[in-house]
Amino acid sequence: MEKQAIEKSKHRILNIIAFIFSAIAFMAEIWIVVPAPSYDIWLFSVAASEWSFVLGALAFLGTLVSLIFGRGKIKFAAVFIGAIALFISLYPFFSAFSAARKQNVQLSFRQYVSGFWLAHENQISKKTYAFAEVDGKVLELDVYSPPDKISTNGAAVIVVHGGSWSAGERSDFPQWNAWLAENGFTVFDIDYRLALQPNWQTATGDVKCAVGWVKKNAAQFNISPERIVLLGRSAGAHLALLAAYSATDKSFSPSCPNTPEASENPTVNENVRAVVSFYAPVDLLWSFDNPANQSVIDGPTTLSNFLGGNPHESNEIRERFLLASPTARINAQTPPTLLIHGGRDQLVRSENMDLLAEKLKESNAPHKVLFISYAQHGFDYNFNGWGAQLTKSVLLDFLQENLK
Repeated sequence: MEKQAIEKSKHRILNIIAFIFSAIAFMAEIWIVVPAPSYDIWLFSVAASEWSFVLGALAFLGTLVSLIFGRGKIKFAAVFIGAIALFISLYPFFSAFSAARKQNVQLSFRQYVSGFWLAHENQISKKTYAFAEVDGKVLELDVYSPPDKISTNGAAVIVVHGGSWSAGERSDFPQWNAWLAENGFTVFDIDYRLALQPNWQTATGDVKCAVGWVKKNAAQFNISPERIVLLGRSAGAHLALLAAYSATDKSFSPSCPNTPEASENPTVNENVRAVVSFYAPVDLLWSFDNPANQSVIDGPTTLSNFLGGNPHESNEIRERFLLASPTARINAQTPPTLLIHGGRDQLVRSENMDLLAEKLKESNAPHKVLFISYAQHGFDYNFNGWGAQLTKSVLLDFLQENLK
């Protein structure tokens, strides 16, 4: 009798543990498919989406233990919610796998798993330079050069960080910068002014100033001033697109004046060979009227701060929204564009990518689109994740094709 009681107690404990495992996995995985009710939970949802196999393993363990040792209603609940969590955990992989087939990209489970315990190994060191001083603020950039064992390809990538135009900092994705350097590109990850807002012109002018500085100093870094790409994320992607699409527009002049040496050198200008956008807002008026998840970010207020007002209360502000929208600045000289966006983006709706792609198509401007249906805003923070693996392949092909 005592032995039976011990066995019964052991089964009860295992049953409860199995239920706890399944419940934890379910409560975490659900945010992959359900809109987050707050900013903090959105941050967690990005992690849950990118590392879903860990939670899936927890759900599988809970379901399996419950099937073997479970009893009664607790067993049924553990199996039911565990199975749902396990199903959701597979969604990111199969979503990325579908996109990878369309792009002819091979996904690596080994690389995905290695990301749980291995950082991206590299020997890339960065050096910091001041590229401008504007209104008493020194603007700097971090340079990631190809290591000695890898020959530079003479091309440069200028990276513009995100942060709703009011936050963030340069080199916030250092693994990506190092990876680009390992592939022969010299990377310049730049500052721009975040305050005082509205900073729609000053921030864009700072990006253009950085382009001019890189071109002026091209020989020092063994790059060609004619082989430069702008790459940005979120708000930084908007600035990268706007700077690339308005290279000759005096409405967005570089914030630093041209030096005498630059004015004598026709290669020191604002033109870039191509531009890469990670989840950018591109039609600012549409984005104001069609915000994403306002429980995560107040999109209309963010845009109003950036541009200085509500577009429906002033014609001047409305024109400013249009002027600062990349969708309104496409012409025959628009550089090749790579647009990357996730279908589960809760900060910038993925329709932004569709709106810009349609405008580019109408103007016969060269462009490529990468849509990852499971991915959230900031999905590429997981350098070894499914979305990052897919993006690295497409990005490298795009850069090599347009920087020949």
